[in-house]
Amino acid sequence: MWAVSGNHLTMTEGDWGVQLPVTVSGVTFSASDSVRIVIKKGETALVSKEYTNITQNTVNLELTEAESALLPVGAYAYSLDWYQDGAFMCNIIPSAVFKVVDKA
Repeated sequence: MWAVSGNHLTMTEGDWGVQLPVTVSGVTFSASDSVRIVIKKGETALVSKEYTNITQNTVNLELTEAESALLPVGAYAYSLDWYQDGAFMCNIIPSAVFKVVDKA
């Protein structure tokens, strides 16, 4: 289960395969664009995932079971970056809280 408060994301421990649609305003994505999410603990990137399935400026964030397993209960930071033809364009979200909560 995902929860969103502003740019802060909360995920329940062990969840995977659930999509979180994120709509980006202020830019218009093309077929050659991608969005990358990086989830970090301190300076260590635990998950880095690129999405190319952008429809109507909406990206469906989703973690695999293996990616979810890398994120035990705790607080992390994440960033969301825009790339065009593999070249960095800008930080959509330079840094925000990504929290994993206990499911019990």
